[in-house]
Amino acid sequence: MLKSLFILLTIFSNNVLADTNDIVKGLNAYFPNVTKEDISPTPFLGLYEVILREPRLDVIYISEDGRYLSQGEVIDLKTRKNLTQSRVSSLAKEILATTTDNEKVIYKADDEKYIINVFTDVDCPFCRQLHKDIVALNKSGITMKYLAFPRSGVNTKSYYRSVAIWCADDQKQAMDRGMIQKDNPLNKCENPVIDHLVLAKKLNVTGTPFIFFENGDHIPGYVKPKELLKELKRSLAKYQ
Repeated sequence: MLKSLFILLTIFSNNVLADTNDIVKGLNAYFPNVTKEDISPTPFLGLYEVILREPRLDVIYISEDGRYLSQGEVIDLKTRKNLTQSRVSSLAKEILATTTDNEKVIYKADDEKYIINVFTDVDCPFCRQLHKDIVALNKSGITMKYLAFPRSGVNTKSYYRSVAIWCADDQKQAMDRGMIQKDNPLNKCENPVIDHLVLAKKLNVTGTPFIFFENGDHIPGYVKPKELLKELKRSLAKYQ
């Protein structure tokens, strides 16, 4: 049931209670970007949470004496809540909140019940499959908000195809064309594509489509509409 991998590392040579600043110094040998603000106590007696933002978003744990580092999941067996996953999701939610709707291409449901943010690549076949499902998703009350994630990177064909969509007068029409592999006129404009790539890196987006729910939970990859709706309901139920 538990898939945790625990790694114990000796960070300090003594067993005395370490000051938070000392813990940071010890961690910086392995994780140079950790700050004091990234460390906080957990319900697990004697264990502190450490937020990692580089090279990817993650949560690890360190003993209160600063000696032992644990990489894995903490689960409350009484509530069956995965505290690690919950924390990572809340951090993802905060990061996603730094974007605004005017940076996204939005397919809004008439009877909106759920919202998903999707990192997409017009040259990704599974993204094209998900795009075909928009009508079914909207009918289920799911609003889709697209962010650009051309997997080939900046100054590539996929990148410029994304820029063309975000610079179009009618972004939805341009997205529809792009998803059936038709090119759009490349108009130059201020666009969020590079910002979306930076955001994707912070969120540890590794492929497309990459779907985030409103609570920060995610699905890495394509799922059919009925399964996506099921996962949405399951995810939201965890936090009620």
